[in-house]
Amino acid sequence: MAKRSMALLLLCLGALLVVPALAQAAPLTITKWESLTCKEDNELPVAPGVPEPGYESTLPTPPEQCVGTDLSKLYTQAAGHPNFGITDFRIATYPAIAKIGGFPTSFVKDIVVNTPEGLSVNPQAAPECEVATFEEGKCPAASIVGFNYLTVAAQSPAGSPPECAPAGECLQARVKLPVYNLVPFEGHPSMVGFLSQSGATFIVGSLSPVDQHVIFTISDIHPPSPTSPPIIESRLVFNGRAGNGTYLTMPSNCAGGQTSTLFLDSQGPPYEAEQTSDEASYTTPTGATGCENVPFDPSIGVSAPGGAVDSPDPTTVNVDIPFEPGPENISNSYLKVARVTLPKGMGINPSVANGLQVCTDDQFHYHTDLPVECPEASKIGTVEVQTPSLPPNSLFGDVYAAAPLNNNPSSGEEFRIFIHAFSTRYGVNVRLKGNVFPDLQTGQLTAVVAENPQATFSSFRLHFNTVDNKVLTLPPTCGQNTATSDLTPWSERADANPSADLALSNYPGGGNCPKTMADRPFGPSYNAKPDSSKAGSYSPFHVLITRKDGEQELKVVNVTLPKGLTGKLAGIPYCPEAAIAAAANSSGAAEKANPSCPGESLLGSAVTRAGTGNNPFKIGGNVYLAGPYKGAPLSLVTVTPSIAGPYDLGTVVVRVALFVEPETAQIHAVSDVIPDVFGGVKLDLRSINLDIDRSQFMINPTNCAAQATTGAINGGGADPTNSATFSSYAVNDPFQATECNKLGFKPKLKVTLNGPTKRAKNPRLTAVLNAKKGQANVLRTALTMPHSLFLDQGHIGTVCTRPQLASHSCPKNSVYGHAEAKSPLLDKKLKGKVFLVSSNHELPDLLVDLRGQVEIYLRGVISSKHGGLKTVFNNVPDVPVSRFALKMKGGKKSLLVNSTNTCAKPQRAKLNIKGQNGKKVKNNKFKLNIASCKKHKKK
Repeated sequence: MAKRSMALLLLCLGALLVVPALAQAAPLTITKWESLTCKEDNELPVAPGVPEPGYESTLPTPPEQCVGTDLSKLYTQAAGHPNFGITDFRIATYPAIAKIGGFPTSFVKDIVVNTPEGLSVNPQAAPECEVATFEEGKCPAASIVGFNYLTVAAQSPAGSPPECAPAGECLQARVKLPVYNLVPFEGHPSMVGFLSQSGATFIVGSLSPVDQHVIFTISDIHPPSPTSPPIIESRLVFNGRAGNGTYLTMPSNCAGGQTSTLFLDSQGPPYEAEQTSDEASYTTPTGATGCENVPFDPSIGVSAPGGAVDSPDPTTVNVDIPFEPGPENISNSYLKVARVTLPKGMGINPSVANGLQVCTDDQFHYHTDLPVECPEASKIGTVEVQTPSLPPNSLFGDVYAAAPLNNNPSSGEEFRIFIHAFSTRYGVNVRLKGNVFPDLQTGQLTAVVAENPQATFSSFRLHFNTVDNKVLTLPPTCGQNTATSDLTPWSERADANPSADLALSNYPGGGNCPKTMADRPFGPSYNAKPDSSKAGSYSPFHVLITRKDGEQELKVVNVTLPKGLTGKLAGIPYCPEAAIAAAANSSGAAEKANPSCPGESLLGSAVTRAGTGNNPFKIGGNVYLAGPYKGAPLSLVTVTPSIAGPYDLGTVVVRVALFVEPETAQIHAVSDVIPDVFGGVKLDLRSINLDIDRSQFMINPTNCAAQATTGAINGGGADPTNSATFSSYAVNDPFQATECNKLGFKPKLKVTLNGPTKRAKNPRLTAVLNAKKGQANVLRTALTMPHSLFLDQGHIGTVCTRPQLASHSCPKNSVYGHAEAKSPLLDKKLKGKVFLVSSNHELPDLLVDLRGQVEIYLRGVISSKHGGLKTVFNNVPDVPVSRFALKMKGGKKSLLVNSTNTCAKPQRAKLNIKGQNGKKVKNNKFKLNIASCKKHKKK
């Protein structure tokens, strides 16, 4: 072929020995430009490699191709493989009247052709010839992918002014040169070439970084010389079915005419007065058609090598599309939009936030060939693409966490990914943006890549994994874990919805793999203790709850603290309800910078660790004292700004209702439902650690009996979104105060009788108990009246029933006195009425209902033997009380009646007070103060 093409030089005797400086040099002008896909090629009457000389007017005009009034010869089948792909351009020549007719007005230096979006070239379809072999003219015929019909100037105008003879028309020549499929230069995906007198000409393919359309470039064309005549016209005909039949592939969409653009640059000085350029575009009369015939049969897959439930094993998600053409020689449509929903229960792993950085749009340089500048710490995985257009395993890259554009997970702009698949060897640069939409209730993820170019791939695999922290947490069961998809083709046919099951068979750390959510084990650990167990002392208090990977979610904590382990509320304001609501609606950054609750309400801190694997993410928050909640007189509120690495999920607010058991003053804490998904992130809480470390807040019991924090923790059960399915796990954390015997116990009691002292009369009674600071609290008080004071059973009338007491609706006539108590734990006194209430004893009980910040019952058991009255207050709450005053009514509401004149002699009762530490104050001759007798004596 090369030897035969040299004949062109012999025919052009004297041509271009000297290239004159044309006085009338004109700018480079494109006079013809076509870019077509045709069913047939109308060949020029030229044998391959043999020049056809002649004048412009006599050289055969290239025949019309597959355009004109009849478009039936156009190849328009979408995703099909056209028989021929033809480009044809011609530049301006001088007219015959200038006596140099047919000679080009400028000399071409660079040619750039932008093919239509979606018209792809598959250099792997035919054998590739090495460049060295090509330059030796030894490429095999199988590597021919087309022919170039090249028309050149075969005669140089001479004279002054320059002219061609005869008839003023310059001789031209046309040659048909085979075009070979070549191993491309470094940094390019495809290349073809042809040989001429001037040597090898390389047509180098590259890909647009915007939409991956093919760009063909011929650079630095040889300047005019005796061996390199100037180009007038180039008609390049590709065999679209070269090799295995898939060398060219039509776009998949049927969106109208397809536009190709041509850019030409001229040589410029010293061959021309100046360098000039021109460009032209060509749009086909019709675009791709027959989209209804285009198959679209993608498949998806999801896999995790470790296969352990609720674990952070590396995960691969892939989309595959077959490329081989079907019976109608039509390949599958290109993929336009990919929507893949991962299995339920599979979510973002908070552990990935440790050390995670994000890549900004400015660093990613989307739609450009600029180097990607994403931080190394923003890599969350890799990408592997197999394409029939490149050798196997040529295209790899990275997946980056993209900077969030807002904090709304439903927008898809908070959780974004950047995908960069590239090949340095082949100059491929594909950059994609993905948006991740989490289900706000379950954390299930749907990833959408919406701007996929019309480019061929057979397999697109994303491997999510980082060095220390895994990006995704696998589903919690070995049951059916199905990934679904909604894949939109460029052909605009119906979406495909392939699905795939994720096979899991292992349980973290070994053991049986649960098949259902309800089968999951649940055995959290619970620890609640003060730093110091010293009786009656203040000490920071800590609660730690932990769970293991694979276990059910932590949902509700419902525990009761030991008797006497309580808190000092005096001097602490509640966090206002409005502030709590504001915190719940605040971003994490705003809450962290300016906490909603006042600092005066702060009790301590809350630290949660979230995420699967060995390195869960740590998030810190604050614990505040708050007011009544869900029927409880008090509450704690934990406020946690949820900032996880680059993501601001908002602020998690969880309240804990603090019920106070009236008869023991024990704290019964019931939490809100703890979220297992927040801001679309599946939390996988591993631990909750409350540190109540406000100075002199938590105080220990003064009773050193063995006790425990008891209750239950609810797990997610069969459905963590439905409280009716929660499971329950009993917890019991032993606690015992120490050094109780070192506490003193010397309370002072004064009992005074007022009113009538005569026999058969009913006096009033006042009892005042004073206790010293730092001593043991009272456990039991028993007072037995002398026989001079009997129980007046005739006055036992209306009694408050248990339901009435519980609903605070005791009848007015059941009130027999009033009481108040002052405690260093409270700002204000507790005050209340004294009722006779139903009991399991022979007589009604005496119940002191003290109300204020909290409500406390003191239950006295009344007994009467031989008419004598004994009142015993058993199990007095183990809380410090500095002063307690009980005032019982006299007259018709008095429970006492004189059996004699109480002024006749001193009245002595029996008193027995027992402390929580076991120490006692006992007085069998406890003197009653008869106030009326003193008044009588004074008179």
